[in-house]
Amino acid sequence: MINALISSLLFIVLFTLNLANPLAEELIIAKICPVKAANLKSKKTNPLGILAFSQEWFHSSRSQASYIASDNATGVGLEIHFFANLNGQLKGRNQAKCAKYRILQVRMSSINFIDENKNQLDTAPENTEPFYDQGNLEYGRGNHFTPLDDQDKPWQGQVPRNSTVAIYDTPYISDAYGIEGEDMTIRFETCVVCEREDSFDQLLSCGQWGYTREYIGGSTGWTEPEFIPVSCLSQASDTFKETIEFNESTSYHYWINWR
Repeated sequence: MINALISSLLFIVLFTLNLANPLAEELIIAKICPVKAANLKSKKTNPLGILAFSQEWFHSSRSQASYIASDNATGVGLEIHFFANLNGQLKGRNQAKCAKYRILQVRMSSINFIDENKNQLDTAPENTEPFYDQGNLEYGRGNHFTPLDDQDKPWQGQVPRNSTVAIYDTPYISDAYGIEGEDMTIRFETCVVCEREDSFDQLLSCGQWGYTREYIGGSTGWTEPEFIPVSCLSQASDTFKETIEFNESTSYHYWINWR
């Protein structure tokens, strides 16, 4: 009992030190969401793993990253990792019969971006797939290193990570996009997808998160970002599904089993 208490206190101390260290290289988990697949025949769910969200950090338009927001911060950053368990591992039981796990993310904005919708798939327009873990976006798979660009990360260089699939997202919004008198709020919904080769893909569980910049006027304009904590969803929201359904840049809804 005493040893367990000492271990818990030591973990809290180390966790606090890591938050204070702007160059912390450890993966600091702030929220864990269970990932399950609905079994349409038995009407039960199969736990396939967890979706882990890191401690958020802040940056100023992709530079000066730190776990504590500076006065000129304009954006946030997160590591999001999916860890498959034995039921979900492709070389394990693979109960959902997946060929590959992917990350699909939707962005929901309170403001209008140029040539973009308020709700849209969060992927680069030149990418041919809707997923975040592809093309020129920042992601990793299996044993991998964090992205080469560390200017918007709270560590230096590339550090090792190990997860089934991971994304590294560092969104920001500058004052130029703001409307005087209105707050700027950006929300994301990040979902795990079971990709299949010989049948429809399946949307699994998700997590919602985001940030807001409050308008205070004067010479300041908008405050530094305030992080919107992660909330877990057992399945994708209606907004997420509608965004995929009517997305203009990449057609994907046909390949998902909506039933």
